[in-house]
Amino acid sequence: MDELRQPPPAVDKDTAQPEGPEKLDGEALDDDGETVVWDGSEAELVLDDDAANYEEPQTGFKLSYTLREREVFRALEKSGFCRTMGRRAVVECAVLAVLAVWFFSAFAHSGEGMSLFFGIVAVLAFLAAAFVPYLARRRRAREICADKRRSHVDMEIYSDGIQIGSGEGEWEIPLDGSCRREEHRNLVLLFPAGEKQMVILPLRCIEPAVLPEVQAMILAGTTHGREAR
Repeated sequence: MDELRQPPPAVDKDTAQPEGPEKLDGEALDDDGETVVWDGSEAELVLDDDAANYEEPQTGFKLSYTLREREVFRALEKSGFCRTMGRRAVVECAVLAVLAVWFFSAFAHSGEGMSLFFGIVAVLAFLAAAFVPYLARRRRAREICADKRRSHVDMEIYSDGIQIGSGEGEWEIPLDGSCRREEHRNLVLLFPAGEKQMVILPLRCIEPAVLPEVQAMILAGTTHGREAR
C-alpha cells in the first residue's frame, strides 16, 4: 500500500479556480464562450475493489454529482434522439416553406382569400415544426432531472474502466477504445458500445487538482466521435 499514490493536496473551495486544461483531445470545450467553473465537488481517491488477486490494485477517482437541466438539454443536442428530430424537422420545414411560398404567390396573382389563409397556416406550421426539436429536448431534460435515480450519478474512474452506480445497479464502461466520446459545452459525453444510453460527465464536478489526470484516463480509453467507425 505504500506504493499507492498520495491524495492530491486540499484545495480552498472559496478561492480555487480551474487549473486543469480546458481542452480535451485538442478541442476547446467552451465552444459557447463559457469557461469551466468548478462547483466545489471533491474527487475521492479510491482503490479498485473488483481487481483480481493477481492484478495490481489500481487507484481511481470517485465522483458524485447531480445533473442540471441545462446540462442534460445541451447533451441531448449530441444524442441520436435529437439528431433524428432535427432531420425530420428540416424536411418538414422545407416542405412547409415551399407550400407557403406557393400559396402566397397564388394569392398575389388571384387575390383569393383561401390562398392567403392556407399560406398563413403553412407559416404557422413552419414555426411549430422549427421549434419541435427544441421543445422536445427541453421536455426530455426536465423529465430526466426530475428522476433522482437518473440525474444523480456516482462514478469511479480507473485507467481501465469507469464504474457507475453501486450494488445491484452497478455497471461498467470499459476504457478499451470501444466507448465513443464527444465534448460539448464543458461536458464529456460517453456512448458505451452496445448501449443505447449516454453518460454525461460535467467538467464542473471534477476537482481542478485532478482534472488533467481524469481527462487523460478518458482520452486514453475512448474514441472520439469523429474517429469512430
